[in-house]
Amino acid sequence: MNSDFFNVIDKLRVKLLAFPAAEPSVYDKYKKKYISLFNPEQVEFVNNNPEVLMFLSGGAERSAIESVQEYRFYLVLASKNDNSWAAATETVAWMSQHNISTMLVNAESPEAPILLSEYYKAVTGVKRLHGQRLGVVGSSSEWLVASAVSPFQLQSKMGIEQVDIAWSDIVFDEVAQVSSDFMALFGNTGDKKELFESGKVYEGLASLIPFYKLNSLSVECFPMVNKTSHTACLALAKLNYDGIPAACEADNTSAAGMMFASEVCGFSPWMANTIFVEAEKAVFAHCTVPMNLVSDFKLDTHFETNKGLAVAGNIKGEVVTIFRFNNTFTKMFIAEADVFSRPQKRVACRTQLEVKITPSATKYFLEYPFGNHHLILPGKFAQRLKLAAKLLQMEVVE
Repeated sequence: MNSDFFNVIDKLRVKLLAFPAAEPSVYDKYKKKYISLFNPEQVEFVNNNPEVLMFLSGGAERSAIESVQEYRFYLVLASKNDNSWAAATETVAWMSQHNISTMLVNAESPEAPILLSEYYKAVTGVKRLHGQRLGVVGSSSEWLVASAVSPFQLQSKMGIEQVDIAWSDIVFDEVAQVSSDFMALFGNTGDKKELFESGKVYEGLASLIPFYKLNSLSVECFPMVNKTSHTACLALAKLNYDGIPAACEADNTSAAGMMFASEVCGFSPWMANTIFVEAEKAVFAHCTVPMNLVSDFKLDTHFETNKGLAVAGNIKGEVVTIFRFNNTFTKMFIAEADVFSRPQKRVACRTQLEVKITPSATKYFLEYPFGNHHLILPGKFAQRLKLAAKLLQMEVVE
């Protein structure tokens, strides 16, 4: 991840709350006491439209409820001092009664600065989604019977505009040159002629980004594979590597999740098929993967068609975070899992991962999954994703 990714202008808006007659010196005292909870460059203290409510004393309930809005989420900080926890508890109860979700946090806990840092990244990431554009090339694959989401829901819930693009709008045959960075990324393995054809697909898809002013792509790849015998697997792997979230099968639910993770976590996740779940183990596989998420790889054919080129890579890390939205963006499944193995079986898509999951995650997969495709991030991101889900008014399923 780029270390400068979260160095953005957005700041976390914090309102300090004390009893009505409190002198300015009270606010100054506590601001000095608690400023170490925050990165000074990422916080501003405000009176209106806060994202964090910080109780300094009792008697601040009325001021707090006048500062919040229905159907929003707020982080609430308090301590055991000066009745601040009592005031926060009363306020949280009122907010719950009025369709406002919260999380009450001990400001003096050693974990509080970590939580606030995660919350900052969740808040700024969710904000960046608004106004982004997702290009959908072709139509959602016919087998995605549980994953279609309407462009209206995409816009109203996530702030993402869908742009529909026909395959006929892309002319791959006119591509005469493939970028050297594409060839360098994949050039040491595989058939050079077929690699060039994959590069032409990359150039054609990449050209859509500036033309349509897109932030992401979702591509119905099977019609192209069946027609030309060339795949989009490497093209999508490179686009994700470039920082452009790119999904397969014109799955706009997964594409939205990839855009979401890219902003909230700083990089595109791996979109994968759920191959098998049993006895607290799950196996995932797909023929493409963001190239920055693998430690090594080789090129193989596309599994379902045995045509073109696909990526068989080894996912980095020993812990991953798995997540997925439902198709109405009202729920999000989130689970962290230990990596068990990286299989290389010929009976599944080429990049494969086997993980150990919790009993509750097993129950989710076996009884009420939101769909086949799940998104996988190397590392531990559950807390940040849960905070972002709360900001989007989504129920978290674990």
